Amino acid sequence: MIGERIVEADNHHVRPEQRHIGYVPQEGSLFPHLTVEANIGFGLPRKQRRQRVVELLDLVGLAGLERRYPHQLSGGQQQRVALARALAVRPEIVLLDEPFASLDTHLRVSVREEVKTILRKAGTTSVLVTHDQDEALSLADLVAVLRDGAIAQYATPHDIYTAPVDDELARFIGDANLIPGTLDGSFVDTPLGRLPARWHGDPPARPCAVTVLLRPEQILVHTGQANGGLGGMIADAGYHGHDTVIHIETDPTRHGQPLVARTPADVKLKPGAQVTISVHGPVHVWPRPSREAASDGKAADRAVPLASGGKPG
Repeated sequence: MIGERIVEADNHHVRPEQRHIGYVPQEGSLFPHLTVEANIGFGLPRKQRRQRVVELLDLVGLAGLERRYPHQLSGGQQQRVALARALAVRPEIVLLDEPFASLDTHLRVSVREEVKTILRKAGTTSVLVTHDQDEALSLADLVAVLRDGAIAQYATPHDIYTAPVDDELARFIGDANLIPGTLDGSFVDTPLGRLPARWHGDPPARPCAVTVLLRPEQILVHTGQANGGLGGMIADAGYHGHDTVIHIETDPTRHGQPLVARTPADVKLKPGAQVTISVHGPVHVWPRPSREAASDGKAADRAVPLASGGKPG
């Protein structure tokens, strides 16, 4: 169904050209022997073609390039032509199948922002298929995460990132530090202290063992020894221009992976430096299986492994 309209059923079949669906494939798939205006107007009746093509050229910022051929355009311009062609028939919905995957990193960011602006101006519902988590979070109003052929979670980008339904999805969407804790009311006791907690569903009636999600930007790093917090040592630091991603060993006897934190780019932290870490903001938690909880005991009362996860390759 598209809205309230059935397009495919056992005894009902709407012809593809009557379904009002626009489609932008990964490579754009423009007709190489046709000009920009001919590509855009390909699916339009002849009487409507001229006016509609002019409107779309202006919408996608390609006015004046209508006589060019695809090979005379940049990759970003080609994708805008493909989008204009999809919008030409005034579709009820536009499907975008990894439309930025073939572009280099710098061009991908700029083109996807242009496409976002164009789609908002057009007011057309759009479905974007992507394997790029940053792309999904930055472009979408709502995100559906598919796992094993089913929707694992459907929510706003903010909720997907801050309140994923389980630890597997937390690791899939961005970098995730997962540590054990004991939930007691609206707080959770962890190796990093007592923190405000949030969770899906009804609150538990009594204290229980949980897994705690810490996003890298929630971890505050203080140089040297500070009052409170947990001491650690910088194991590695990666400069990214807009920020620095650091890996912190908290205690060699814990046998866990380093915690991952993000700091402003101008903070100079070298491997081997001693730091103290604390946590900003509430943390998201999930109940841990009773078997795992029994083996850990009270997480806040003893040394426990600190595990981190990242984006899948």
